[in-house]
Amino acid sequence: MISGEQQRLVIEKLYRSSDSVSSTEKFNKTYGSTTGHMGERSMELTDFARKMKKTDFLSYRVEEAVKEVTGKNIDLETL
Repeated sequence: MISGEQQRLVIEKLYRSSDSVSSTEKFNKTYGSTTGHMGERSMELTDFARKMKKTDFLSYRVEEAVKEVTGKNIDLETL
């Protein structure tokens, strides 16, 4: 599982920001129609990863950010 707070922290890192709330708002405005709103509720890590694949962020950056925030490894290429 990845919590809403952890999702916001991952998104903050992807935007290289220091404000997870505004980064998540920006993310949801840009990708919300394809991924659904992120950072609001917990979800399975694999569901989060599948949604992140639909964005323009590079896979390795998403994987790095998830590892840094959650301590768990994901491989977007295998999903």
